[in-house]
Amino acid sequence: MNKDPYKKAYERERQARILAEKLLDEKTRHLYNSCIQLETTLAELKSTQHQLIQSEKMASIGQLAAGVAHEINNPIGYSISNLSVLNEYIDSFMALDKFIVYNIDMPPFNKVATEYIDLREQENINYIISDIKPMLNETSKGLDRVKDIVSNLTKVSHSGGGEKTLCNINLLIEQSLKAVRNELRFTSTINKVFADVPDIHCYPSEIMQVLLNMFINAAHANKNKGELHITTGLDEENAQRFITIEIRDNGVGIPEQILDKIFDPFFTTKAVGEGTGLGLSVSFGIIRKHQGKINVVSKEGQGTSFMIHLPC
Repeated sequence: MNKDPYKKAYERERQARILAEKLLDEKTRHLYNSCIQLETTLAELKSTQHQLIQSEKMASIGQLAAGVAHEINNPIGYSISNLSVLNEYIDSFMALDKFIVYNIDMPPFNKVATEYIDLREQENINYIISDIKPMLNETSKGLDRVKDIVSNLTKVSHSGGGEKTLCNINLLIEQSLKAVRNELRFTSTINKVFADVPDIHCYPSEIMQVLLNMFINAAHANKNKGELHITTGLDEENAQRFITIEIRDNGVGIPEQILDKIFDPFFTTKAVGEGTGLGLSVSFGIIRKHQGKINVVSKEGQGTSFMIHLPC
C-alpha cells in the first residue's frame, strides 16, 4: 500500500527544513568566524598604521639629526672658544689686581704707577676691555641659538596625541623652517608671502610634520640652488573658509606617469635606504584627519607645487 502523499510531502519538507537549518547554522558559524577574523585583522592594521606613522616620524627626525647637530655645533664651538679666551682675560685682570694689592702701600707711588702701566700694556688691557663685552654678547647669542634649536626640535618630535590646540599657521611654518634650516640653506632660496590668517584648532606637531616633509622634499628637488616659495592665504568653498598653504619649488619636478602614485604608502623615487616612501602618505592622512585636503601640480624639469587646505 502506497504511503499517504501528504505524509510524503511533509517528510520531504521536514528533511528540507532540517537541511536548510543545518546549512544556515554552518553559514552563521562561518560568518561569525569571519567577523572575528576581520576584527582581528582590523586591529592589526590599525596597530601597523600607527607604527608606520611613528616610523615615518622618526625617519624624518633622523634625517634632520645631522643638520641639527651641525647647527648646534656652530654656536657651541664659538661659545667654547669665547669662554677659553675669556679665561685668559680673567687671568690678566687677576694678575693686574694681584699687583695692585701687593704694591698699593709701597712707596714711592710713581714707581708703582709706572710698573702698573707697564703691566697693563703687557697684558693688553685696553684691547681686553674693548673685546670683552662683544665676546660676552656673542657667547650669549650662541647659547640662545642652541636653546632655540633644541626647542624647535622638541616641538617637531613631540607626540601628536592629546587635544587640539589653537595655532597660527604662519608661526608653525616659521618654526618648521628653523628646524630644517641646514637642509634648505645650501639648496634653496626661501621666499615667504604670509597673509593675515586666523588661528585654527589643530595638532601642531602633526601639521609641522607635514610641513617638514614638504620642505625636505623641496630641498631634495632643488639639487642645484633653487627657489622655495611659501604662501599662505584664505579661500572659500561651499560656504566653508579654508586657510591655504602653497609650497612651491622650481626643482626637478615629478614625472606625469607617477604623479598619481606619490601619496601611495611605500612609493618613493629615492634610492634604497634614502626614503621610506611614507612621508607624503602620512602627510595626506594627517591633512585628511584635520578635515582638509592636499593637492599637487608638477611638471618634470620645472618644479612642483603642493596646495594644502585646512578648514578655519
